[in-house]
Amino acid sequence: MFDPKLKEALGRVQKPGRYTGGEPGSIYKEKDKVDVRFAFCFPDTYEVGMSFLGEKILYELLNSHENWWCERAFMPWLDMKAEMERLGLPLYTMESKDPLTAFDAVGFTLQYELSYTNILAMLDLAGIPFYSKDRDESWPLIVAGGPCACNAEPIADFFDVVQLGEGENQLPGICAEIEKAKKEGGVPKKELLRRIARSRDPKRVVIIVTSDDAVASAAQKVYDLTD
Repeated sequence: MFDPKLKEALGRVQKPGRYTGGEPGSIYKEKDKVDVRFAFCFPDTYEVGMSFLGEKILYELLNSHENWWCERAFMPWLDMKAEMERLGLPLYTMESKDPLTAFDAVGFTLQYELSYTNILAMLDLAGIPFYSKDRDESWPLIVAGGPCACNAEPIADFFDVVQLGEGENQLPGICAEIEKAKKEGGVPKKELLRRIARSRDPKRVVIIVTSDDAVASAAQKVYDLTD
């Protein structure tokens, strides 16, 4: 059932179908019965994001785990963005309609540099602090990957983890570490980042975005910038 605020917003925008979900192929799970919730965010409009094959691959891959639920979110067009801001409606996912703050991890794909401002706009709409240093373990882990991850420096301050290479080889490992941490009753954010950094899967390369020396030292074992 749609939130009354969402129903009001949908009645005032040009293309409400962009924001409703329910398409063939959408995957729905009982959120109380999953261990990891991952929000896959495409920082552009629905039409652009749904034309991206990589999203469909990762969506199916993560959801193939019975106890993980990957959902989708997109950058709303100007009319919907204005309505969401007017009504105080946070950015939500297409499947559950839950806000991004309800997720364990929020992942952005970096397909082109012109989408960077949309990433910040989506974080702002979700009510998530921009900077990694301002987010503790009470906030979702903010992850990025995609072609532009090879030059992560311009956006490094906004992400907790930037992954290089194919997401099919990386995201499952990150989600597995999140699941393990949750089953232990939760761990501090820095400890979770250390665990992700120390995962020595040779197919997975991650950069841990942090000023913490201990975490950075662990990350060097995975990605040595001096080589």
